[in-house]
Amino acid sequence: MAGNPIMFSARQQMYRVSLIFLLSVLLCWSTGCVERYFPDEDNLKTGTLVINAHLTNKPGKKVIEISRSVTLLYPSADPVSGSFAEVIREDGEIKEFMENRPGFYESDMDADFLQIGMSYMLHVITPDGNEYESEFDQLRPVPEIDSIYYQVETNSFASESDSMEGIRFYIDFTYSDEDYKYMRWDVVETYEFHNPDMEGFMLDVDFRFKPLTDTNNYKVCYITKELSEIHSMSLGYLDLGIYIKKPFAFVPNNQMEQKLKHKYSLLVRQYSMGEAAFHYWNELKKTSQEQGWLFDQQPALLRSNILKVNDEEEMVLGFFSMSSIVEKRAFATQPEGLDMSLYEWYCFPTPKGPPGPVTRSDLPIFYGRAWRDGESVQAQVNRHCVDCRFYNNSTHIKPDFW
Repeated sequence: MAGNPIMFSARQQMYRVSLIFLLSVLLCWSTGCVERYFPDEDNLKTGTLVINAHLTNKPGKKVIEISRSVTLLYPSADPVSGSFAEVIREDGEIKEFMENRPGFYESDMDADFLQIGMSYMLHVITPDGNEYESEFDQLRPVPEIDSIYYQVETNSFASESDSMEGIRFYIDFTYSDEDYKYMRWDVVETYEFHNPDMEGFMLDVDFRFKPLTDTNNYKVCYITKELSEIHSMSLGYLDLGIYIKKPFAFVPNNQMEQKLKHKYSLLVRQYSMGEAAFHYWNELKKTSQEQGWLFDQQPALLRSNILKVNDEEEMVLGFFSMSSIVEKRAFATQPEGLDMSLYEWYCFPTPKGPPGPVTRSDLPIFYGRAWRDGESVQAQVNRHCVDCRFYNNSTHIKPDFW
């Protein structure tokens, strides 16, 4: 409902504000470290500085993003160029970040700089001369992922009739050190996708009808996506020992998606972090889950651990954190017990009546020709149906780990 303000009656508005206030009080009481900010309509403003820097102990390129919000209600980024950014270690060692593209600042960090047990802070000077600093954050140890595995499950959605079979991945790890009692995970999926076996053609910009060459008619691709679900956990209530069956997102056996038809891979990245970073990610998780309910019109904005040096009251969004990381990958190849048949009409060239007039701006147009019941059928299709590289996040290049 972007761009369509909702008018509330005085009673509705009072109730809404009271409920938000109550939830805010409960939240502050329960977490204490990260404060949610619920802006009134009159206080929404553009130009709020946003700094995100979530760095790990894995040597290599690190990125700091600096931008200004175009709007707080429906955030989008306006990159800030020309800033000075550096990360300072507690012993005075410094790594400066250079701008690689508008709003993105990069630095190569080696293992000598990224040391477990040391604390780090972020220092930024924006082009207008304003100075910002984060709190120090310690780089803590992280446990290894002992194992990663999947189970075939049935997941019910709105009702039992909406249930679908699929798989869910789990990990086991050993909690043996209280230094890493706050954990976070993110996951990246990769799966093999096959287009229907049909001939491909195109009506090119020169109005000539041509068969597609092999380099424009890829039928096997690999789709990689970082899943958006946030996973975080406090281990403080657990006894030291092995933690088993930490669950991750359900992977449905959807015939059109083909995620489980050929080969599926899940990469799990496991992070240790400090208490402030844990509360930040945990509240971000809650906020994302609440979208669609109370906070549709008033999203919760999380206070940052980055402050303006001479004005701590200025609102800054984003967060600086240092985390140790380990990762582990698992594969699922046609899991037993699942129906691996394909949706036979997927991308099938189905004639839709006489074509209308075609202008140069409509070109190129793509066509597929397939056989059914002994007869040849040819019709216009979407480009991804004859070249699988045009699916989102897709490539014809087989990953090294495949």
